Amino acid sequence: AQSPEPRELSEEQSLPSSPLSKKSDGATSMESEMCYARKLCLAAKSQVMDMFQEARLGKAVDPSTTLPLVGEIAASVLRQPHALISVARIKTHDDYTYLHSVAVCALMLSLARHLDLDEEQTRLAGIGGLMHDLGKAAMPLEVLNKPGKLTDAEFAIMKRHPVEGAKMLRAGGAEPGVVDIALHHHEKIDGTGYPDRLAGDAISLLARMGAICDVYDAVTSERAYKKPWDPSAAMRQMAKWEGHFDKRIFHAFVKAVGIYPVGSLVRLSSQRLAVVVEPGMESLLTPKVRVFFSLRSREPIPMQTIDLAATSCKDSITGPEDPTLWNFKNLDDLWME
Repeated sequence: AQSPEPRELSEEQSLPSSPLSKKSDGATSMESEMCYARKLCLAAKSQVMDMFQEARLGKAVDPSTTLPLVGEIAASVLRQPHALISVARIKTHDDYTYLHSVAVCALMLSLARHLDLDEEQTRLAGIGGLMHDLGKAAMPLEVLNKPGKLTDAEFAIMKRHPVEGAKMLRAGGAEPGVVDIALHHHEKIDGTGYPDRLAGDAISLLARMGAICDVYDAVTSERAYKKPWDPSAAMRQMAKWEGHFDKRIFHAFVKAVGIYPVGSLVRLSSQRLAVVVEPGMESLLTPKVRVFFSLRSREPIPMQTIDLAATSCKDSITGPEDPTLWNFKNLDDLWME
């Protein structure tokens, strides 16, 4: 591989100006951070695409060039933990690989905070999250971009991407922690993962974090061959997978993302349906929701945002709802407005 060279950022790749903090603790409103997150996702996607293109051409990719981007993602997560994670979940087939990298980076940084990792480990988690799938740049495009489900033979090819990614990252001078996330984010606690069938503590903390963040974003994203899982349904299903994830880290992940993450469809005690627009600050069970449908009349109603944590609020969530049973159009628009 050729030596990495400094890259000039195009106008499209330039990072947007951060939103001004409106709260004393440095946080911003969900609305302003969501607006910033959309711009940041566009710039980040362009930078990640450029990185993958260089890797495809056989050029070494220097992970240190991602530090400004990882820094901006970290700052966004610090100001408003759920905005960027939610926005990056919305992907098209064409930009899945690139925005998945951005989403996993944001999830890793949020999870690192909830695990109280030090600054060095958090930095490695962010860079490793952004570059965990770099090995996909070495995969045949007809397999990587296939619109349907992979055959067994194609899946065997795709399973090489962790090893290829680790090789590329080493060539670019990546730190061992970053290489490890790329190499081992498909390992499972019970030893049935790949490529090395590592088990338990043989899998590093960063790789165990990567496994959870990678799967969560993958199952909640729309793919050509499958509908996305509702975020709260993804949490429930992942909790049932014995031997897949580290339980302590998964519990921290639930606290980071919420029992009812942004975009979850929920049923309220008032016999209305709502979409979660912002997780609760005090309790995972009392998020802000946007009500839009009456179960009594079976008809849409004027949208209203309710803070279930407010002392004056008498409404509460009685449980999650499966969006596929309702066939609502553009459900994501409700929380992105």
